Amino acid sequence: MPLSKVSVGAIMLLALAGVNPAGAAANDGDVVPEHPTFTRDVLPILQRSCQVCHRPDMFTPMSLLTYEEVRPWARSIKQRVEARVMPPWFADRTVGRYRDDPSLSDAEISTIGRWVDQGAPRGNPADAPAAVAWPAVDTWYHGEKPDLVVTSPPVVVPPNSIETYPEPEMETGLTEDRYVKWIQVMPGESRVVHHVLVYAVRDSEDGADDGGPRGVRELLANRARGDFVGDWFEDGYARLLRKDDRIRLQLHYLPDDERSFTDRTSVGFKFYPPGYEPDYVVRTRAVSNRHDLIIPPGEPNARSDAYFTLLEPTRIISFQPHMHYRGKAMTLEAIRPDAGRPELLADVNRFAWDWQPTYVYETPLTLPAGTVMHVTAYHDNSAANRVNPDPTAAVGWGQRTIDEMNIGWLDYFHISEEEYAALQAEE
Repeated sequence: MPLSKVSVGAIMLLALAGVNPAGAAANDGDVVPEHPTFTRDVLPILQRSCQVCHRPDMFTPMSLLTYEEVRPWARSIKQRVEARVMPPWFADRTVGRYRDDPSLSDAEISTIGRWVDQGAPRGNPADAPAAVAWPAVDTWYHGEKPDLVVTSPPVVVPPNSIETYPEPEMETGLTEDRYVKWIQVMPGESRVVHHVLVYAVRDSEDGADDGGPRGVRELLANRARGDFVGDWFEDGYARLLRKDDRIRLQLHYLPDDERSFTDRTSVGFKFYPPGYEPDYVVRTRAVSNRHDLIIPPGEPNARSDAYFTLLEPTRIISFQPHMHYRGKAMTLEAIRPDAGRPELLADVNRFAWDWQPTYVYETPLTLPAGTVMHVTAYHDNSAANRVNPDPTAAVGWGQRTIDEMNIGWLDYFHISEEEYAALQAEE
């Protein structure tokens, strides 16, 4: 499998802490303990699916490492997991199979609920798994230093200020084209950085039809809240960074209510050796239609559609919806040239503007040339939307979070007709 925008739990626990997060949970299958305790039953769940964000120096409002930290939030945790708001994973679990799904099973949710209802007992300390040795926030998560680091100029984010979107550009210093093995975005102050887009920019504008700013050759990385590890490519797969590319960062800052922060965001690139030629080059496409995005005042279910035709046989690696406050849901469909009706590939039916995971397919999806990718976005501009800043406003496309977008980001790579036929024969 070519790319893994893996959960930080999978990388940091396995590579850095040396334990298996997937095997940490005490529950086996659908078994719910009659009398669950924190040490035996709840802590393993938190280690696997919650502590990646809920720990010191992160942007989350509380740490969930110890019983003393968790106990005051027990009822809130129960409410959030029962509503499937946390952990933040909003794809319909019956559509598609994804890597590193942190969502809780029904048994795990019932275990937490029963634990809270029974008074949230601590349990026997001897039952607790070893504490996870979480690395520092400013860690390169792939176990090695990058070959190239570009860092933005310092940006001051004052308290109680407006959202800002600076777009600094940096030279790479490359003297030859290089293929990229991994990319990681490292915000200096993650508490105010909402998301970061990393673009390869050239002087010409021949790549500006991909949904990004003018002059952009392609999007290299997209780091939203909840993604710390970034993109990593297995042997045979890579992104291309050309020697005449500059790096443009689009930084989206959400100010803190009380504190001022000065951010310097860095991007690390690890290259394959010089002369390496991958079998496949991974690309990113923004499937979007800003002209179709018209959201009337009070409308609870405004729909907009966008299309993109695959001109070659293609394998789809991942799907990431991007919308703002009024984002409600987004689907991805494939309309094959030989099929009578669309095929649903992903259904993110509970979009959350402040958590925007990338949904990486367990196995890349294989589609023939001529397939039309169809992204359908739904926005809720009604007063029932609790984060809607103004249900009386008509809303269209814009950079500000009070404006809207309808982007479905796709990571993909092309294959030959012969490879497509071989893959079809294996199904």
